[in-house]
Amino acid sequence: MPVLHRTIPALLVTLGLAASLTACAASGAGTTPSSCDRPGAASEAVTATGAFGEEPKVSVPAGLTTKGTQVSVLKEGAGREVEDGTPVLIEYTVVDGETGKVAQTSGYSGTTAPITAGAANYGALGEAVECAHVGDRLAVALPKSALSSSSGTAGSSSSSKAEDAVIAVIDVKRAFDSRATGTPQLAGDGMPAVVLAPSGAPGITIPSWDAPKSDELHLLRKGSGTKLTAKDTAIIKYTAVTWSSDPSVTGSSWTDGSGAQAVPLAKGQVIDGVRNAIVGHRVGDQVLAVVHNQGSTDVYVIDLLGAMPR
Repeated sequence: MPVLHRTIPALLVTLGLAASLTACAASGAGTTPSSCDRPGAASEAVTATGAFGEEPKVSVPAGLTTKGTQVSVLKEGAGREVEDGTPVLIEYTVVDGETGKVAQTSGYSGTTAPITAGAANYGALGEAVECAHVGDRLAVALPKSALSSSSGTAGSSSSSKAEDAVIAVIDVKRAFDSRATGTPQLAGDGMPAVVLAPSGAPGITIPSWDAPKSDELHLLRKGSGTKLTAKDTAIIKYTAVTWSSDPSVTGSSWTDGSGAQAVPLAKGQVIDGVRNAIVGHRVGDQVLAVVHNQGSTDVYVIDLLGAMPR
């Protein structure tokens, strides 16, 4: 079974921004694609002063309410557009719209793990960065009912009832590729076959013969980015399948709602077979790894998307 570690931003735990949320964000380029929620009176009432990437002073009118999710761009960035599946590094401040008091911040230390735009586990937070641009500062107004997993469609942009608002001011600091972008390589002899969906998600077909007795690595795509070392925390997406007569998916950040994962590469932080598949490879690589662990043999396909700032 895969052994990977993930740090979930505290915002998700503290305010319950889970998969039930249905918000979507506005573009940071002055236009709003039809798939993204638009600004409204609540999001436009928010002001945030201070340098980008540093904790802002957020002001909201007392007793602020919202009908559904609203998103405004407070400051426009000139960086790449964030699309569905894009891992992004953000800083955020969350304010209770009823009281105007700060409820939570990211800490603004640069160490918050990435979130993935559109990933189900991040709910409104993940959708709020979709369509933004790197360098944007967003004001996101959410109805409080959207924070309850039992609220059904609460929090959707189609809600007609005004509710107390929760405000998130989000700085979109950096975005990574959503998939490995390296040049395709010849597959290794006797290895599982890998096919990619349009999104980049891998499908793995296990052959009928037995797995090799030792761990193996094969490069499926050759990237040209930074070489990852044991000092890095890599940003990856992965799928793992058992090599057995009845193969099963044991983990996939593509399909389980978690999106990209931050994996520390120091010795002992992740199982050796996975660590060996990442250390020494480059951003943009896609690696197939046969990993033996605790009596099981798993086949990993790992996309190397970047590294956390040191």
